[in-house]
Amino acid sequence: MDLLQSIILGIVQGISEFLPISSDGHLVLMQRLLGFEGGSLVFNVTLHAGTLLSILCFYYRDLLKMFDWKFIWLGIASSVPTAIIGLLMKKYFDFENTSLHLVALFFAISGLALFFAQKKNTKLGRDEVSLANVLAQIDLKMAFFIGVAQGLAVLPGLSRSGSTIATALLLGCSGPVAAFYSFAISIPAVFGACLLELSDATISSQDMPFYFIGAGISFVVGYFALHALSFIFTKRISLAYFSYYLWALALLMVALG
Repeated sequence: MDLLQSIILGIVQGISEFLPISSDGHLVLMQRLLGFEGGSLVFNVTLHAGTLLSILCFYYRDLLKMFDWKFIWLGIASSVPTAIIGLLMKKYFDFENTSLHLVALFFAISGLALFFAQKKNTKLGRDEVSLANVLAQIDLKMAFFIGVAQGLAVLPGLSRSGSTIATALLLGCSGPVAAFYSFAISIPAVFGACLLELSDATISSQDMPFYFIGAGISFVVGYFALHALSFIFTKRISLAYFSYYLWALALLMVALG
């Protein structure tokens, strides 16, 4: 671990966590391209803790309005399948040695999900985030399927935000509500992952400052990335542009071997 690694990966995490392009996939790719050893899962989780803080800062006013049992039940309906799938993936999938070809495949799948969600849903920027709008657009069944999408997106290359937003859009949500709900349910998911990975992690005193630097940079960059995503939905910019980016990146990864 060094300063350059923590800075670059903090920036990559901050940008790619909220834009629907898969932060984990980009972290794996950057670690391989720049020759970073190992691609520490614990360090990646620390970066996610930084972007979790940016969600809390960006959405805190909206979150305070959501203290309602109906919304809490939606969160539970999403969190249960996320937790079950995430634990199964952790047991059976080797996150430390992920094939770049597999990441490329998941990039391509993420691109397809965004493309079809964009084509089906034309309500990308037509309402504001409110408890009434969230409860009107999302029921327990929809929340469950969004949670399944979030659980599957632990695979590097499957965008968490892209998968959950695309699922919500395909089920009929508007863009602002889909984005808010996606990031709201990421709070327990990322917090749980942080507890799980960091509770028994051993970080050397030499590496500790770099972990804090990386998390701090991911927080700052992530906060501005949330502003960018909000602008995308407000201006109704097509999500297909992210599809084209992911497909191009997947093809490049395959071509480079």
